[in-house]
Amino acid sequence: MTQAYAPAETEKSTETSAAVPTLKSNQLARVGTLLFLALILFLSLYMQRPPAALPADAPENEFSAARALRHLEVISRKPHPMGTAEHAAVRDYISGELTKAGLTPEIQSATAVNHRAGSQLRAGTVNNVVARLRGTGATKAVMLVAHYDSAPTSQGASDDGSGVVTLLESLRALRAAPPLKNDVIFLFTDGEEPGLLGAEAFAAQHPWAKDAGVVVNFEARGNGGPAIMFETSDNNGWLIREFAKASPRPVASSLAYEIYRLLPNDTDLSAFKRAGMAGFNVAYIEGLTHYHTLLDSFDRINQNSLQHDGSYALALARHFGNIDLADRREVNAVYFDLFGRVLFHYSYNWVLPLVALITLLFVGLVVMGFRRKRLTAAGLGLGFLAQLVSAAVSAGIVTLLWRVVSGFGARPESLPNGTTYNGGLYLIGFVVLALAITSAVYAAFHRRVSLQNLTAGAGVWWVLLMIVTALYVPGASFIFMWPLLFGLAALAVLIFAEKEREFSPLSLLLVNLCAIPALVLVVPNLYLIFHGLTLSFVAPLIVLTALLFGLLLPQLSFIASLRKWRPAAVLAVVGLVLILTATFTGRGGPSRPKVNSIFYGLNADTGNAVWASADGGQDEWTRQFLTDAKRAPLPDFFQSAAPMAFLQSAAPATQLTPPEISLLDDTTSGDVRTVRLRLNSARQASVLSLFVDSRAEVQSVTVNGQRAEAPRPPAAQNQQARWSMRFYAPPAEGVELTAELKTSEPLALRVVDQTYGLPEIQNQAFRTRPAEMIPRPLPFTDSTLVSKSYKF
Repeated sequence: MTQAYAPAETEKSTETSAAVPTLKSNQLARVGTLLFLALILFLSLYMQRPPAALPADAPENEFSAARALRHLEVISRKPHPMGTAEHAAVRDYISGELTKAGLTPEIQSATAVNHRAGSQLRAGTVNNVVARLRGTGATKAVMLVAHYDSAPTSQGASDDGSGVVTLLESLRALRAAPPLKNDVIFLFTDGEEPGLLGAEAFAAQHPWAKDAGVVVNFEARGNGGPAIMFETSDNNGWLIREFAKASPRPVASSLAYEIYRLLPNDTDLSAFKRAGMAGFNVAYIEGLTHYHTLLDSFDRINQNSLQHDGSYALALARHFGNIDLADRREVNAVYFDLFGRVLFHYSYNWVLPLVALITLLFVGLVVMGFRRKRLTAAGLGLGFLAQLVSAAVSAGIVTLLWRVVSGFGARPESLPNGTTYNGGLYLIGFVVLALAITSAVYAAFHRRVSLQNLTAGAGVWWVLLMIVTALYVPGASFIFMWPLLFGLAALAVLIFAEKEREFSPLSLLLVNLCAIPALVLVVPNLYLIFHGLTLSFVAPLIVLTALLFGLLLPQLSFIASLRKWRPAAVLAVVGLVLILTATFTGRGGPSRPKVNSIFYGLNADTGNAVWASADGGQDEWTRQFLTDAKRAPLPDFFQSAAPMAFLQSAAPATQLTPPEISLLDDTTSGDVRTVRLRLNSARQASVLSLFVDSRAEVQSVTVNGQRAEAPRPPAAQNQQARWSMRFYAPPAEGVELTAELKTSEPLALRVVDQTYGLPEIQNQAFRTRPAEMIPRPLPFTDSTLVSKSYKF
């Protein structure tokens, strides 16, 4: 039994030393271990797949994706953003189906204001569809929610047609079974895409909002994958406990919410949480290229994902529909699913005690390693360094390689949402390459350091990360806590082995079983991080891969000697082949289209018009609009000092009636001026935008009687902070706005109205987009904007 070699002893061979306990194995045992780990790895991902879609002839009291798809085929025929005829048609269809189901639907028409303070106000005329399935003796109600508006550039099959049809099919199944104790409210919100407007209006203005005991919101950020319960309201201990009882196929973890908080996305549940409601957020997120694009179509939706949505909706409605929904807030819970079948959960109150216990176990094990002369201070330090180097080098190389290959084919900005069509294949290739790099690093270190020291040194990093996450993001602490705890058992086998150069079959079995928690918890969550954050955040994925390698050193060293370079070389070749394959097979085409943008803008004051694009450059289709193009901001149609520059060229002016601002009232009290205005769009535009172009400090705003929170005061000389408003689906009579402001100069205002679709230009005909191109998911793509300025 020896120690890690000192620098002066590097020339000694460790292959013949009794210092490094290795498993005396035959080929069959190594292959068996490899197959066992591969099986657990496979099951950890495979078992989280969504359930198989049930056919249309499934029992009436069950959710059937096939029946739900009949609704989806109707509502996802065309894009249906707010303020369009298609949007109204979807609303009428939902109302009609609720009536057929025996309910009495109500249309909540209201002016909604997004109350999140900021320099730009989001508001609009919403038409929420709401209906109530009465229970036998309600305490509070279960509320199922989905939004029925789509992004302007998307047919909205998944986002959020899947949620809409999930509610409709769940209602049918509930009606086919005995009634529940509690009422079930079915809420189809309007205006989620522009800023949660329908949810804000329901929470603030509808009398049923106070009846909601628990909310379940259904969303999508792709076109497939398992439906993940990725967010809850705060103080969720009771909610998670009941969710664990109810959900038949739970895919959920408290880590998911920690990741979700890093994203720019928001959902209707945010509005309900701000209103004090308890609830869950459910979404499937694979296939980001489909998000908000024409790829989000009926023929591309994953039916199994829809079935998974339905399994949540029906099970949660029935469970919470039959229990007391009195407000029962408890300390937050740490939770995670095991193989997509069982939800394991415990209170935040247990996190620090468990961390303390596991830390003490690790320290005690290290002390025993020193006493048994299996660990040394120098060896432990080198083991710690090996894990750091492997993580840093592999993350650095992979990040650099991703930057190279992502620009080799199509420009990232020409792909939907800046992501790639071959993301999954890239991920596998990068992970394999990271394993090759990590293996090479450990091969170099293992020539100087024993396996026990390498394993214990890696364990120090797991202890540190466990402590940090427990203190700052306790919901993520489980990803380090439980793999580490079982990893200690494997380390103990290395330290306490009776024989120095071989382990018994029982020891081998124990070591392999200790790998299960690491694979079951880390691998699915690594996959979740990938789909949530995309390859733009590839570095954390690779760091987690390197950490997992360090934790599994006992198992990996048994399969192949860590001192040999051959495993690293083989892995490197495989990883590079996968990366090259992903690069050369993801270069566009009708099934993998590129995105581009074009819009038309007319300044009614000057008569000047432009074609403009948010793209990085011209392509063969946008080039017909953009002749002698230059890149510059467009202050006529956006914030006067907006940092975004557009590719633009002059366009023929068309006869389009500009929007109007009428001054209804103007009073001054002290240094506060109060103006009452009416905004109108003769073109019946879908969106009206209002900009303040003079130096004025807006104190308060009321829109159609709805008071908005006071905007943040603009920073000194910061033109970008000037107040603006974007109003969706303005009524025919116009939008009335009252503003209190401080200003020492005339009030300069600019109003811009936006309709979807490009104008017809006399004597000019433009080619339609080819099949390999789709509109870029931006709110002004394929739109016509007309601006006019006023001064009062």
